[in-house]
Amino acid sequence: MHKKEHEQLYIYPKLLRAKFINRYKRFFTDVEINGEILTVHNPNTGSMKCIVEKGRDVLISKSDNLKRKLSHTVEAFFVDGEWVLTNTILMNKIVGTGIRDGEIPELGNIENIKSEYTYGDGRIDFLVDCDLGRCLIEVKNVTLFDKTHCMFPDAVTERGLKHLRLLMEAKEEGYTPCMFYICQIDRPFFKPAGHIDPKYAEALYDAVANGLKVFTLHTVFNEDKGRVYLEKGGELTAQL
Repeated sequence: MHKKEHEQLYIYPKLLRAKFINRYKRFFTDVEINGEILTVHNPNTGSMKCIVEKGRDVLISKSDNLKRKLSHTVEAFFVDGEWVLTNTILMNKIVGTGIRDGEIPELGNIENIKSEYTYGDGRIDFLVDCDLGRCLIEVKNVTLFDKTHCMFPDAVTERGLKHLRLLMEAKEEGYTPCMFYICQIDRPFFKPAGHIDPKYAEALYDAVANGLKVFTLHTVFNEDKGRVYLEKGGELTAQL
């Protein structure tokens, strides 16, 4: 049994606890806080089918930008005793910190890192020069799960298919293609959600067979400290 260690990746500003009521038009979420209904921004474009349940505890942040139409953003849902982080925009910052700080040992020594790297007809989250080579890294936030598996995607994703295509095209030009699946709930295994998006699952299996490197990581959020940690030494296994 491996000992689990936690490496700090991010510190949230002050977060407020509220109750989830409803999600609509994809980016809008109603929550109840201090007896009042507040409409907040939801940056997650997936279905979030495992976590959106009326009455569930959520954490929201408040923006200092007075020009924003919605002043607050939903950051996490409390599920099965864990905080599931749902802000996909923030997840890239968290992973970027982990890479820069050398907290992902599989990459080895890091020489250079660029965010939002333009390749072909799209953009990939990171270009990283490291011991694995010139790596193109795409990050996916995983909030779908059952009793034993974390799974991606939680809805049909044409964008996800495009990213796999770009990564494998890049491999033909000498890049090392990598997918990072950031699992937000503690489960022993990861697999593609073929029952939701069979095309994505087939494309992922095919990409792995042709050299795609897959990394499955588990993040942990401590509400009291407002800190996000990368869990190291666990046994989250990609079943690919």
